[in-house]
Amino acid sequence: MFGFNKKKETPVRSLTKPVELAQGDILVLKERQSLPKVLRGQELEVTGIATHQYSYGLEKEVTLRSIGNETYYMSIDDNDGDPVLCFSIKIERAQVEAIFDLEQFAILFEEESYAKLDVNSIPESVKDWLVGGSYHQTLTHGEAYYFKDDLIAKGITASSSEDDDSEAFQCHEGESSQSDNYGLSIEVWSSGETDVFLSVTTPLDVIAEMWPHGKN
Repeated sequence: MFGFNKKKETPVRSLTKPVELAQGDILVLKERQSLPKVLRGQELEVTGIATHQYSYGLEKEVTLRSIGNETYYMSIDDNDGDPVLCFSIKIERAQVEAIFDLEQFAILFEEESYAKLDVNSIPESVKDWLVGGSYHQTLTHGEAYYFKDDLIAKGITASSSEDDDSEAFQCHEGESSQSDNYGLSIEVWSSGETDVFLSVTTPLDVIAEMWPHGKN
């Protein structure tokens, strides 16, 4: 028979590296010490994909949801050709106030000033994402743009200015004086809203398995 009524089968996606992740995909993390304890062995669903544009290029941001309905973020940093993963959580103002001295924290936003932030306490809620001692600022008033789309997957080169598909923000970054794998980032939006994140950088091989949306 000619088989005119046969349906074309949709090609099955295969995932070989984290930058290929799309909404609905699943990843499983290994039991690695480089990961925060709350992420070790976790199965996570991709609930969103976005792109950040910095002066050095594009960075993919993956929003992840755990089985316990916790939200985490994972960015994929090219790291000069040696890619790494950066997992992060957003923290609230009360947590910022508990961890850092607010007068020191305010220096982060001053022009041509680089802050040193002493860690006053480590709340139980963020103990896996923070180390003691202090954090020092590594970036001030960085210009960046947020796109609610996966520009990397689409092969799109982002514009260098804000347009209808993006939102501008200023970024300030710091890292722990004990370990540069532990970071702090602040995003200041045009509305005045400020988001604060704690992050942990890990090798790519902390991912045990990835599979596409719909695969059993």
